[in-house]
Amino acid sequence: MQIFGQIRFEKAGTEEPVGLLDTAILDQWRIPFGYWFDQMVDWMDLNVGWFLDAVKWPFSFLLDNFVNSFLLTVSWFWVVLFTVVFGALFRAPRIGLQSGFALALCGLLGQAYWLDTMRTVGMVIVSVALCSLIGIPLGVLCARKDAVWGVVRPVMDAMQVIHSFTYMVPFVFFFSIGVVPATMVTMIYALPPLVRLTNLGIRQVPEDVVEASRAYGAPESRVLIDVQLPLARPAIMTGLNQCLMLSIAMVGIAAIMGASGLGLQVFRAVQNLDVGLGFSAGFALFLVSVVLDRLSQPEDDNRRLYDRVSAAVRARRSTDEEILSELSERSKNAEVKEVSWETPATPQERKGLLVSGMGAIIAFVSLFLTWGNDAGLIAGHSRADDIDLVGQSFNGFSASGGSWYGILIFGAACFMLTAAVATIRNPGSISKWMGAHGAVISSFVILSSSLTYLIANPAQGTVAYSDGVGSYLSLVAGILGLCGSLYAMQTAPLSPHRPLSVSIAWGRVLAGITAVLFVLIGSISGWTFDERGATDLPPEAQAEINVLREEVELSPALVAINNSKISSLINKYRMTVKTINDGITPNGAGLSYLAIPLVIIGFLALLPAVGVFGFNEHLRWRWSVITSGIGAGVSLIGIGWIISLARVSDLQIVTGAGAFLTALGGAALALSSRSLLNEFNREKVYENPNVGQNV
Repeated sequence: MQIFGQIRFEKAGTEEPVGLLDTAILDQWRIPFGYWFDQMVDWMDLNVGWFLDAVKWPFSFLLDNFVNSFLLTVSWFWVVLFTVVFGALFRAPRIGLQSGFALALCGLLGQAYWLDTMRTVGMVIVSVALCSLIGIPLGVLCARKDAVWGVVRPVMDAMQVIHSFTYMVPFVFFFSIGVVPATMVTMIYALPPLVRLTNLGIRQVPEDVVEASRAYGAPESRVLIDVQLPLARPAIMTGLNQCLMLSIAMVGIAAIMGASGLGLQVFRAVQNLDVGLGFSAGFALFLVSVVLDRLSQPEDDNRRLYDRVSAAVRARRSTDEEILSELSERSKNAEVKEVSWETPATPQERKGLLVSGMGAIIAFVSLFLTWGNDAGLIAGHSRADDIDLVGQSFNGFSASGGSWYGILIFGAACFMLTAAVATIRNPGSISKWMGAHGAVISSFVILSSSLTYLIANPAQGTVAYSDGVGSYLSLVAGILGLCGSLYAMQTAPLSPHRPLSVSIAWGRVLAGITAVLFVLIGSISGWTFDERGATDLPPEAQAEINVLREEVELSPALVAINNSKISSLINKYRMTVKTINDGITPNGAGLSYLAIPLVIIGFLALLPAVGVFGFNEHLRWRWSVITSGIGAGVSLIGIGWIISLARVSDLQIVTGAGAFLTALGGAALALSSRSLLNEFNREKVYENPNVGQNV
């Protein structure tokens, strides 16, 4: 009704008038936007089901045959080996080995994590493969036909501003929830960068090259295949890599739609407040991201993972001009390489590396000699059978002998011997790390691993144990290698490719302090947790758990809360019955007595490396190498302990956070010198007579 020129309405079902300025009036003028789409979805479900099935079929087919029937059934060993070979052939041997190692770590978290890793990898590969089948041809068509790009570009612009959760809405309505719809959402979400970069890559091909090919009579198909696509390959590969990055970023969100894999594990961990599951699944997801990024990135792109994910997100939100400007800037900054060779080894460098090479050979020999007698020194802390092995002896590779510490010594000795031979014969032919500085770090690894074995306490209850000659010979090999490599490093012709800063690097000092704190905290934290007494819950705890489960049956809304309470009860009981040995307790191995002095020495070595006592570049480099070597040695004390016990451990005896923190502290100390060490390269002799000098 209308009163005195003011429009008034009545609330539905009442006689109360509603004014135009009253918020309640909005219910009288609702636009049924949601109902419109509800009607369209119902109509499509009833009338175009055949089309929806056709869209769904490629995803279902690939997920069933590639992921479920193939990838999940192949042995982990062959998957890791394929990753190493693929990375070595198409990227670099170093990248292949790093990718294989990272993927193997996912499996070492447990069989369940490995299977979820394969599901995640499979889902990402399927989404990227189908995305490339659509995105690359569409990008080519957009580059060749301006009219097509005029239609596609507004769509790409719209997709850039749509939130990732919004992508799920239509797929949930049309295809329900599950792995297949989640993969479809992932593919659509990752599509825009590939289309844009393919389009821009082809448009960037010089017009005179295209016109020259046409002038010679090449048809348009040959112009595209033989000229435009090869020259646009870097941009297309960048688009594929960014498509991959966005697919990985969508994995966690897709878990809400019922996607399996590591994203689902992270989602469950958040729901159930499961800290252990969250960190384990998150770590595995991080490793998968690194592996796929390293294997897919363009050859000339050395940006970090964070930079690459950020670039992928920016590519969704940037205009074509901004993307074109970024690609042009990167091409301008490409390094022009001169014909050159590395400076030959100096006489002092040769002598020192010969000595370190002899140390590597002695380390090899030591591993085949006896390391322990009558008991397993390291293995006895996790396997009861190794406490009493009277009359038996074990070498450096044996699980009851040197175990993984012996294997680490073997790897370091291989590296040190290769560095010595490569530098003497052809410096820099393999890697810039294959030199005196690499030999120093390897020597510290050998020395630290040998000392770890010699200092470790036998497990409580050991009947008899004595060290073998092999462990002492390995220690001698480490000392010999260290002396030789330090002597060689005095005259090694390495220099920074740009002047170092003449200010103290306080960030590195902070990293060193952090490393010391981690090792100190790790020394009083658990290194082994014996849970063999925690097999059965006490009656009172079991009764409380039963009450919580009954509450869930009556009220399903309490699932998350009660699951958290049950986990807390179980963990509380386990903490009361488990036997915990830290890094300094007499009942444990006592490895913190070695880790603490080493990390303090490493921190003291860091001070001249950061410029506290002067800014001489070569002096700072030498101390940085020593700091990195000590940090690597400290880190491998914890890593060696973890993997040695995992090799023989009873499932109810697990390594603790103390070993992990020690490994983390050593890694922080070692990586604190990474930026400075990366600045140094072996001096070169240029073939161009106009250069005429070493740099």
